[in-house]
Amino acid sequence: MNRNCNLNCWWLAALTLAIGSARAVAAKTGATNAPAAGTFARMPETHELASVWNDPDFSRRLIGSYGFASEAEPRMQPEELETYRRVVIPILTNSDPKKIISTLEGLTGPKASAVFDFTLGNVYFQREDLTNAVKHFEAALAKFPDYRRAQKNLSFALVRDGKYAEAIKPLTRTIALGGADGKVFGLLGFCYLSQNRPVSAEAAYRQALVYEPENLDFKLGLVKSAIGNANYDYAVAVLEELIRQYPDRDSLWSLQANLYIQKEQPAKASVSLEMLRRLGKGNAQSLYLLGDLYMAQDSRDLALSAYLDAMAKDGGQSPAKALRPAQILVSRGAWEEARQLFAKIRATGGPLAAADELKLLKLESKVAMSTGGGDKAIATLEQIIQKDPLDGEALMLAGDYYAKNEQKEKAEFRYQTAAGISGYEADALVKHAQLLVQSQKYAPAAELLKKAQKAKPRDNVQRYLDKVEQLARGSGRS
Repeated sequence: MNRNCNLNCWWLAALTLAIGSARAVAAKTGATNAPAAGTFARMPETHELASVWNDPDFSRRLIGSYGFASEAEPRMQPEELETYRRVVIPILTNSDPKKIISTLEGLTGPKASAVFDFTLGNVYFQREDLTNAVKHFEAALAKFPDYRRAQKNLSFALVRDGKYAEAIKPLTRTIALGGADGKVFGLLGFCYLSQNRPVSAEAAYRQALVYEPENLDFKLGLVKSAIGNANYDYAVAVLEELIRQYPDRDSLWSLQANLYIQKEQPAKASVSLEMLRRLGKGNAQSLYLLGDLYMAQDSRDLALSAYLDAMAKDGGQSPAKALRPAQILVSRGAWEEARQLFAKIRATGGPLAAADELKLLKLESKVAMSTGGGDKAIATLEQIIQKDPLDGEALMLAGDYYAKNEQKEKAEFRYQTAAGISGYEADALVKHAQLLVQSQKYAPAAELLKKAQKAKPRDNVQRYLDKVEQLARGSGRS
């Protein structure tokens, strides 16, 4: 766990959830293998607390907590106070850690003041021994439950150790005892958010910002809380303020793009990702997403540019990733753009797995058949079918070619074969039925459509079936 990661680490995985949120966009563009959806209001990560742990004031306060706050902590007997001043204070600053710990261990015990347990907990905390720190803070609180500084430092140690749910109680108790400050409220917001309690998290982050109005981590926590509450307009407003303050922070532009996607505003999301691109900080994922957003707006040339840049960012190492955008371009009839992307995939020189090579060949065949290159396309498809007779997609494409070129027997044969393959049965039956209707064979066509409806009920197919049955009754032909 990298506790010293700077704030820029915060959004390292932000585009993964953007891709998840883009499922709706991909659906509009016709993509069938868009990335899986993720949870938009991602749970917080420990490195997002860098502004707490790396704050010099936090360190000073931790060291300063070796002193006394008489209004909120246990009293010490005169002899204990003398021991603390004569023995403990000098060794805290002038001795090696092992001597400090051994000395304090000798001063703690069931009847000793809670101050000694608390002090030993602080020493362990400073040494990053969080297990022992928690143990001794809890020992101090067992003796004096209203020990405010022990409650506070216990909560800090628990958060530092990743025990967010357990930290909530001492954090709220610290506030009740009058120990509230920006760090306490900020950590409380973080913990609530980690437990999927965005309403409570938002309230805590708002309080934290009263104390530390310029804390970027807390503002981002507030944005995430608002997202968790589906209060996207407020989240956008906070982000816009942050972007005005920090226009060069790529994480902010990424988060803004995610929000606009969530609000189903692809044009605004594409502007945010373009800014990320112009900052030179867009990665392959964000550029592929930008291309998808442009396709959702029917801006094919801009989409192609983003897709090509994404491949360049990837260094040509994963050309198979470009197959999804290639499929989008083909599904939208962007033949020329698809050809350019095919050429880029071929030119990268990166290896394609056998399955990916087949996908690319079938996409190229679709474009060829749609642009007058059907003879070349069918030759490729027949080669694919020869290698894999159960390739349903190739069979369907070949059937379409033969049907279009008045080779009905070959088309029927391909559709009949495809109808026996899981996932293609319904569509193949409908295609076959359409061929029979062209030959005015309405009754057998109706039977095929009934089978298609049984395999995959669809309203448009049912309407077609009703018309074919009407024709069959009217003509009396089989």
